[in-house]
Amino acid sequence: MKRPLLPSLALLLLPLSSFADTEVVDGIEWTYTVSDGSASVGSGWYNGTRAVPTSTQGAISIPATLGNCPVTSIGRYAFQACSGLTSVTIPDGVTSIGEGSFYNCSGLTSITIPDGVTNIRNYAFYDCSGLTSITIPNSVTSIGSNAFRGCSGLASITIPDSVTTIGVSAFFGCSGLTSITIPDSVTSIGDNAFCNCSGLTSITIPNSVTNIGSNAFYGCSTLTETRINITDNAKWAENSINSQLMGERRLFVNGEEVANFVIPDGVTSIGSNAFYGCSGLTSVTIPDSVTSIGERAFEGCSGLTSVTIPDGVTSIGSNAFYGCSGLTSVTIPDS
Repeated sequence: MKRPLLPSLALLLLPLSSFADTEVVDGIEWTYTVSDGSASVGSGWYNGTRAVPTSTQGAISIPATLGNCPVTSIGRYAFQACSGLTSVTIPDGVTSIGEGSFYNCSGLTSITIPDGVTNIRNYAFYDCSGLTSITIPNSVTSIGSNAFRGCSGLASITIPDSVTTIGVSAFFGCSGLTSITIPDSVTSIGDNAFCNCSGLTSITIPNSVTNIGSNAFYGCSTLTETRINITDNAKWAENSINSQLMGERRLFVNGEEVANFVIPDGVTSIGSNAFYGCSGLTSVTIPDSVTSIGERAFEGCSGLTSVTIPDGVTSIGSNAFYGCSGLTSVTIPDS
């Protein structure tokens, strides 16, 4: 008679240094996985074995150790649909919050993320509609796609200087957000990142941002002002960012609002949408080094009264001065 093959195959599929187990801590049964001497709460994939039973209620603290091993990560979908949880304290040893870790924890109102965490992965707090505020530590470098999508109760969030990317739909539908400051470290804002944040009235964007994705601020119906804090005039002028921003743009150079903007010598092109919607801008000095002006570069600059385009410019993009209703004169060179 042949021996059954399934158990042997299952053993072959499991890493020799990895195993799953349970442990009761403070009356809560925790499911965890140990790999290479470190523990991760939860076991499995979407709809797999959760870290705690879905019936778990109230405030809980993730143990610092399980199975005599330090807890260093929160597994994928570890607390998915644990709607009775109101707060979770994460121990300092945790460095990774896995995909969908707190997916649909609708009762969660607060969470403490320790300084060691470097990434908040996709769907980590998706549809945590009860979450009102969260502080992201300086160790985090990226906020994943859909990380806070549907967190409609989120009224404030602090994004630290360590973050460089804000993922696709990261704050989609966070209708409770009223203002947000994006730090100088961020270079990219993903598609739909703040889509349908209907309560957002102001946003500050640094000139480090070189890409704003499609529909990033679509549906932000109350967004009336965008503050753009520029620390490098040359870099800003050459940047080509998407015109998804709604409302009036106000330019700040090193924290002070400016009406007269000087583009430094050496800049060769003015990027698409570079000054789009800057209605408070009254004059722009364009240096001789500039050879091209991008599409919509000065669209909506209704306060601009005159502009001199230097001899080196050979092309002016579509709608470059569209809506410049205050413009009374413009000098276009033979070039």
